[in-house]
Amino acid sequence: MELSKTLFDSFEIDEQLLPAVNNEEEKMRAFRHLLIQRIEELLLHDFEKLKWILYRIDVSEKKLNEALQNSETDAPTVMADLIIQRQIEKAESRKKFGGNENDWNFDV
Repeated sequence: MELSKTLFDSFEIDEQLLPAVNNEEEKMRAFRHLLIQRIEELLLHDFEKLKWILYRIDVSEKKLNEALQNSETDAPTVMADLIIQRQIEKAESRKKFGGNENDWNFDV
């Protein structure tokens, strides 16, 4: 799953923490749970790093602020959903515009 690989690296999450699951939906749910936990940890202990990661993976500050203000959900969950949504958008854009594995890719 391209989506999670980039985020595992960005958020320094060990992929082995993902449980063995039967389908992509369960895998995405488990991944989302790990991402929320990591965001909670960064909010408490390294907020600057979290801001840097959000900037680097190109999560819109405006969208984030709006989502946080308009949601009854906790901040880590809102952030995780926006991060996943942004990664999906980037993957779809690469497909649409013929993103090639050999092209420059700045998703670190």
